[in-house]
Amino acid sequence: MIVEDFRGFRRLDLQGLKGLNLVVGRNNCGKTSLLEGLALVSDPRRAPELPGLLRATSGQSSPRFFRWLIRDGAGGRTRLRAGLPAGWASVFLDWTIPQTEPLEHALGVPPLYVVCGSDGLRLRYQVTSGQTRDLASLVLGFGRAVRRRDGEDLIHRILKTVDPRIARVRVDLDKDGQDIMVDIGLTESVPLAQVGQGVYRLVAILSDIVGSGAAVCLIDEIENGLHHTALIDVFTGLAEAAAIADVQLFVTTHSHECLVAAHEAMKARSEYDLAVIRLFRVEEGVQGRVLERERIEAAIAGGVDVRS
Repeated sequence: MIVEDFRGFRRLDLQGLKGLNLVVGRNNCGKTSLLEGLALVSDPRRAPELPGLLRATSGQSSPRFFRWLIRDGAGGRTRLRAGLPAGWASVFLDWTIPQTEPLEHALGVPPLYVVCGSDGLRLRYQVTSGQTRDLASLVLGFGRAVRRRDGEDLIHRILKTVDPRIARVRVDLDKDGQDIMVDIGLTESVPLAQVGQGVYRLVAILSDIVGSGAAVCLIDEIENGLHHTALIDVFTGLAEAAAIADVQLFVTTHSHECLVAAHEAMKARSEYDLAVIRLFRVEEGVQGRVLERERIEAAIAGGVDVRS
């Protein structure tokens, strides 16, 4: 992936991305901006959604948001290009674009033009918030996922890699309303919330991945609401989802435990499909490098915190 003059990035060139990509770094080093760039290049038609995609919004935030998508002092134009499993996609942002180029969107005041590159690739993406999903929206998302022809079997297969006791997960309706019930071999199915926070969060993420049919899934601050003991289970499920559902995952975290858990989950698989994207600030802007297995293992063994 190549990012030029987008937000705090002067030029960011990330090579060696995998099925599961863990984005780490200190606060304000560009983790959320990288996810926004991935969303924009995956499907430029959804550019108007960017202000509220991963950030809190209030009032007339959109014009201010779009004003700062192009790096300050960059001359009014930015370029993003990503090599994703489905192929290469590119997008340009420009304040003063020639009329001969194909216009996709005009945003902000003055207008910021969003123009697709000549490859014209569009990828469906899904964003999963770092906040714990409320039950009502989770029921809707899970229902949408299991309506897919293979959706229910896919979710059950992944959940069983996390907890072999899980035989079936179903939406249940009674006088108290709808709930998601889990068969773990007891005399009755139990509510999802009582199975464990790790499984609850994983059902929410899998519902997004399977129900949306996305090629790219962006998960912000995955550790929110999770105890560290649940992280290996969650990343085991994510690794299985990435492989089975043919989806590329980008996951931000502030947690060193997440790094260790992702490594342990992927190490147990036949193919190690994990990359760590480490972002850091230097004088000329945000830089980053992609760490593959050898460096990830060396960092963990040596007690090196790759987030700093």
